[in-house]
Amino acid sequence: MNPKSIAKKLEQLQALGERAIQGHLDEAMLTCGTPTCGCHKDPSRRHGPHLYLRFRDLNGRSRSMYVPRSHEKEMREAVKAWGHMWQLMLELSQMNREALRERLRRRPRG
Repeated sequence: MNPKSIAKKLEQLQALGERAIQGHLDEAMLTCGTPTCGCHKDPSRRHGPHLYLRFRDLNGRSRSMYVPRSHEKEMREAVKAWGHMWQLMLELSQMNREALRERLRRRPRG
């Protein structure tokens, strides 16, 4: 296992971790709170699309958070950073498994 390679991945992981957000973005068309609004009778008149971040909290419950369009680019980059962070963690895990396999092979038997 190459220590420089691991150090580089850990640096990348730290940089991504500073902006990464777990979840996915979802657009929704909604009915409003005004009962006389046309959106209640005609689905084509619903309001939106509104942007939401969908995610699972620490208890595994599904949650959502409204994202103003002014923050859409930032949020899309944060969700993308989460995906890159996840990929790096998978690569680090593979490297750790290979290192463990090598240590187990070298272990004295008996």
